[in-house]
Amino acid sequence: MILETRNLGWSVRGKPIVSGVDLVVHEGETLGLVGPNGSGKSTLMKLLAGIRQPTSGDVRIKGEALRAMPRRAAAQTIAFLEQQAETTEAITVKDAVELGRTPRLTPLQPWSAEDDRIVSQALVDTDMEGFERRSWATLSGGERQRIHLARALAQQPQILLLDEPTNHLDIQHQLSILDLVAKLPVTSVVALHDLNQALSCDRVGVLSGGRLVALGPAHKVLTVERIDAVFGVRASLLTDPTDGMHMFRFHAAS
Repeated sequence: MILETRNLGWSVRGKPIVSGVDLVVHEGETLGLVGPNGSGKSTLMKLLAGIRQPTSGDVRIKGEALRAMPRRAAAQTIAFLEQQAETTEAITVKDAVELGRTPRLTPLQPWSAEDDRIVSQALVDTDMEGFERRSWATLSGGERQRIHLARALAQQPQILLLDEPTNHLDIQHQLSILDLVAKLPVTSVVALHDLNQALSCDRVGVLSGGRLVALGPAHKVLTVERIDAVFGVRASLLTDPTDGMHMFRFHAAS
């Protein structure tokens, strides 16, 4: 276990947005979080990242309360890619990715050739090599998303939190980013809209009304019955004849 929540909740003016979430994330796994709009996915991700402080319960990293950890130590452990991450700074792509190294730098350990290597590798991994001198303002939404991921990779975290990482990406880069995340030697928690993408995760948690209503292996959690109950759509589970992988086809509820 590397990440754990106990009775985790967050409320606004007495209205619960996330409540009673008990979650254990195992070291090295990729955990997918799914749920309809308004189910609390983004709020839960911000609680896991320490960006939002819980109104009940807590988040623990290897048994230590996240709220008690020094900010530098937390930033060295957790990298968070927000769904709507943005910047208005007049910076280059390389500048943006280099920001990921900030938690690792100290007066006794200034920028080095190793930092350059890590930044370059992050750009290669996200298919953004050659963009180093491009201005942030000239990038498309999908390119910006990949640069934000490169910044998170440059941080070299133990835990990678990704809120809709395939947002704005074309299908080729959606697949490459998810494949990259699955291969990284880190623990990943990924909030997803696409249930077919969630099928490739080691485990899946389903949120509904701010509560975690199911957690387990994807094929056991994402059943047609649960999809109907939580998302309000009918689903058919199909098998791809080329590789035997399962996928959903969705139908409007009758």
